[in-house]
Amino acid sequence: MKYTAFTITIIVAISCNLSKSAYKLKKDKLAITYANTITAAELETHLKVIASDEYEGRETGKKGQRMTAEYLKNEFIKDGVAPGNKGSYFQNYPLIETSAPQATFKFRNETFFSGEDFYFFNRYANFKSMEISHTNVFDAGYGIKEGDKNDFSNKLSGKVVFIKAESPKEFKSWNWRKKLAAAKESGALAVFFTSDKFNLNNEKYHHMLNSPSLSLESKSTKGKSDEIPFFFISDRFYTTVFMEVGEPIEEEVLNNPFYNSIVFDYISTTKKIESSNVLGFIEGSDDKLKSEIIIITAHYDHLGIKDGLVYNGADDDGTGTVALLELAEAFQKAKSDGNGPKRSILIMPVSGEEKGLLGSKYYAENPIYPLANTVVDLNIDMIGRLDENHTKGNYVYLIGADKISQELNDISEASNNTYTKLNLDYTFNDENDPNRFYYRSDHYNFVEKGIPVIFYFSGVHEDYHKHTDVVEKIMFDKVETITKLVFYTAWEVANKPSRLKLNE
Repeated sequence: MKYTAFTITIIVAISCNLSKSAYKLKKDKLAITYANTITAAELETHLKVIASDEYEGRETGKKGQRMTAEYLKNEFIKDGVAPGNKGSYFQNYPLIETSAPQATFKFRNETFFSGEDFYFFNRYANFKSMEISHTNVFDAGYGIKEGDKNDFSNKLSGKVVFIKAESPKEFKSWNWRKKLAAAKESGALAVFFTSDKFNLNNEKYHHMLNSPSLSLESKSTKGKSDEIPFFFISDRFYTTVFMEVGEPIEEEVLNNPFYNSIVFDYISTTKKIESSNVLGFIEGSDDKLKSEIIIITAHYDHLGIKDGLVYNGADDDGTGTVALLELAEAFQKAKSDGNGPKRSILIMPVSGEEKGLLGSKYYAENPIYPLANTVVDLNIDMIGRLDENHTKGNYVYLIGADKISQELNDISEASNNTYTKLNLDYTFNDENDPNRFYYRSDHYNFVEKGIPVIFYFSGVHEDYHKHTDVVEKIMFDKVETITKLVFYTAWEVANKPSRLKLNE
């Protein structure tokens, strides 16, 4: 899963088995036959390969990612799955790699260093050297603008803003991203976030902050984000630069720009590299429906090697990647037996997710198959572990299923009630979920094109984005059952007489 910068808030799980689905299914013996080709043993066999040290953590644009792409291609060939891109199994795409920046703030005789006194996410905004005067700073408190509460007032135009990252309980949906957007809308030039969890998060994001960042290079996605610059700062930074002995700096001092200028120095370099999505295609059996496409995605990239340690990414997203291999095998077996789905199935492991959902974004902007013919994207990301909200493995979080097509949600529930009987947990489907998982994996690039999606997810665990996310900790029976749920849902959507109904 993409590593975004907000602190994950654990909330009480709201679990629903939802046996009252409006969509009714009878057990399909053929569906069961091919779903049963999906096995924990085969999932484990694949994962032991791609999540091994030999694959070097599968970092986008690096050797391990290319090795994984070749492995996926060869498995498609073994199973008889056709190439999905005009005779090729790859959709290559160009990237701009920006080096980890050298960055400091200087104030009077003090120098503040990135990774020690502040941190920032290089790929999320257009950072550059700049000079800030104290007279151009506004303290926006919690940075909340809702109802009668307006921390921004009308004072932000052309200002640099300080905002506290955390929020009161009654405004729990106001994470730092929402605050940043509100500040930008109010005319702020840049944002400094103070946080009670600065030290914890600075350590957590250390390996990402000291790695190169990637962005797409294409006609439609060229250049960096137009987001305003934003920084997370330590208490020492805040106290030294903006406070004196815990009190605001006197106005006459603030009005001396020469004495109080804050200088941000930023240096980075760029180069061009390449990555690829992998595409396996099972053509539909119905001449009238085969032009319609069901896409099933998971990201096969991870974090690579950091400080000499291999970040194997067994769960993130090795589990989703190997699920795709089993799904491809199942649908291809059905086709080879003369029982293939009526609509076509595109199995697409994508890369670049950990760098900003780049591979799926590239496909959505440069589709191999018309988006108008794309019925759904079923996206799998981290389905092999337990999170803090669960003690047993018979659950899956479903996110986004009802957002664009309620019928898709109903089919998903009916498929589960008929076959897999998992506990379907909709906690993170809440519009006010502060974790914003709906926006954080590859399905979201299809959402932005108006395509219905389901995001299958098991939650964040203690090894998330650590080198300890290894094969030995994966619950393969759990991965098998969730993969079967994806199969049954895709099977129904692929074979039903009409396309999914979209919400009005």
